[in-house]
Amino acid sequence: MHENEESKIAIFMSGLRREIQNIVELYEYISLKKLVHLDIKVESQLLTKTSFKHTHNDGFQKSYRKNKNEFPKQDNPSNSSK
Repeated sequence: MHENEESKIAIFMSGLRREIQNIVELYEYISLKKLVHLDIKVESQLLTKTSFKHTHNDGFQKSYRKNKNEFPKQDNPSNSSK
């Protein structure tokens, strides 16, 4: 099959997730090769952001879930004055 470069680019773009398509469309690319490299960069950045979010949120969420049924102990004002 000998498709021209624009057809190959269109086919490649249609196979990308919509989130990635939206980001890739913001940049200039003049060949399929450059588009593929751009796609790889965008996907790796999205994966890094997702991993970073999960790594940092998991610690908080785990400790929150662990202690969600525990309430902080409060001093009884009547006992503290005695």
